[in-house]
Amino acid sequence: MATEKEQHKTSSRILTEEQEELLDLYIQNLDGYYMELQATDAIQVEIETQHLKKILSP
Repeated sequence: MATEKEQHKTSSRILTEEQEELLDLYIQNLDGYYMELQATDAIQVEIETQHLKKILSP
């Protein structure tokens, strides 16, 4: 039999275990997307820097 503490813990859950797994997967995908955006921004800054150096060099 489940103890009172375990019953309270399971009854206070908002999401089911499957929903939590899907949420975790979604968050992981968002993290990956955010990291790709950061990498893209860094590359864009490097491209613009090189372009400006080329324009400004005699």
